[in-house]
Parts: sequence; structure tokens; C-alpha cells
Amino acid sequence: MSTIKISSLVEKVTMSGTEEVLINDSGTSKKFSTQRFLDIKTGAETAETNAAASAASVANEASLATTNGAVQVALATTQASLATTNGAVQVALATTQATAASTSASGALASQISATTSAILASALGFANIATAYNISTNTDFGTITSNISFQRSEFINTLLTMSKGSSTYNNGAIT
Repeated sequence: MSTIKISSLVEKVTMSGTEEVLINDSGTSKKFSTQRFLDIKTGAETAETNAAASAASVANEASLATTNGAVQVALATTQASLATTNGAVQVALATTQATAASTSASGALASQISATTSAILASALGFANIATAYNISTNTDFGTITSNISFQRSEFINTLLTMSKGSSTYNNGAIT
């Protein structure tokens, strides 16, 4: 059997799910179908579509809540105008309703943000739940690795400098 480098092989651009990939599982050669990759991709796309639909639904609900809040604010403003004529009790009621409308609109926006965050997390978790981890923990033959780098041993590795007792200078000997 002849040896062919991986870099010399023809590239396969698309997967149909019928291809088989060779893996090393704890020193044992095994194969698996590329259909697993396609299943993961389909699951991730479905999760993304569901998350987008959920976000659109929340955005619609937030829009309705904002519109309802605006109507309540307009109503409260009208009631506040009437309260000027009708007394302090009407003013207090209108102020309370305006505050409730504003709180409702803020709550709707918070719900929209929370739902969008949940949709993003659901998409990520959906992918994580269907992904399969492969651990290659044994030596694998990746072919011959060569290098053009050469190393030279330093001439000074085995040179010993000495100092005579009572002296403050080194005896360099033959070092020049």
C-alpha cells in the first residue's frame, strides 16, 4: 500500500452524512459517520430558530406593553388635569396610575431582555447538549517531522575559571 500525505488528498467541500471518519479512541482505530456533524448542525439551527421566534414574541409583547403604558400615561395625564378641578384625591390617584404605567413599561422591557438572554442561552445549551467530546490521550503517528536547524556546542561550556586563595583576580589560564 502506498503512502499518501494528507495535504495531497482532494478536499471534500460538502458532507452528505454518508462519509466515514477515522479516529483513534484510546489506541484503538474506530470510525464514525459524518451524519453526527450534520445532526449537531441541524440541532443548533433549530435552537437558533426557536430562540429567534421566542425573542420576536417577547418583543411583540413588550411593544404591546409599551403601547398600553403610553395609553395609561395619557389617561393618567388627562385624569391629572381633571383632578386639578376635582381636588387633591384625584391628583393622587392620577399620579399613582402614571407610576404604575411607567413601572409596567419598565417591566415589559426587562422581560424582553430576560427572554432574549434566555433564548441565547437556550441556543448555546442546545448545541452543548448534542456536541460529543473526543479525547485523544495517546501517542499518535503524525508522520516524520524534520528540522533544518543545527545546534553547535559552545566552546566555553567546559572552561573552568579559578581563583587563588587570598587573590582577588581570576586565573584565566588559556582563555583569550
